[in-house]
Amino acid sequence: MAGSRVLFFEHTLSIKGFDKALEALDWMKEEMCKEKGFSRHDGGDYYDHLVATAQDLLDVGIKDEDIIIACLLHDSVEDVEGITVKMVAGRFGENVAHMVDLVTKKPGVDYKVGDNLKRYLEAISKHPGASLIKTADRIHNFGTLKNATPEKKLRQALETEKYFIPFFKTCRGAHPRYAKYFFRAKTTIEPHLWEIKEHYEEIEQLRDQLRKQERTA
Repeated sequence: MAGSRVLFFEHTLSIKGFDKALEALDWMKEEMCKEKGFSRHDGGDYYDHLVATAQDLLDVGIKDEDIIIACLLHDSVEDVEGITVKMVAGRFGENVAHMVDLVTKKPGVDYKVGDNLKRYLEAISKHPGASLIKTADRIHNFGTLKNATPEKKLRQALETEKYFIPFFKTCRGAHPRYAKYFFRAKTTIEPHLWEIKEHYEEIEQLRDQLRKQERTA
């Protein structure tokens, strides 16, 4: 399935004449593959995620090749040793590099701290391309939590509810031409988010009941 998705994506880029995007794809297929230790929690190549996010943007009519390139490269600087923003700029231009830099989490910053994550998303929300990329990234990450640990599912649900749902709203106001996509992100994610929260609330209630039974036994 993933292989056919990548082939379809390559075909789409070829038809559009997005030669630089094809170059970016080839680079990520080489660097972010299972053979080099880059795999998703479903066991697939990590670059499958990059293809899925970029394809989602193409599907909703994003025609700017720079945005598609930056989407393909959005995890490269953060995760691949030796790839830098300067290197991205040299190969694909300053505009692409700026978007990649905006969505790249910086070393030494704890993004589990709410204020840090909030500042990170606020900076992204000021740029339309970076906002689209981060939104596509969250949609795909949230939609592929099936094989994630229970702890990760709950953490993603709470983080998304507190920070990303407001982020989508901010982006709708800041970039009205893409408002439908940001609203779609909210409506796509929320039902799954509620399901995860309800599931863990039920588990906690059962645990409380067991603890009470143990105390009275």
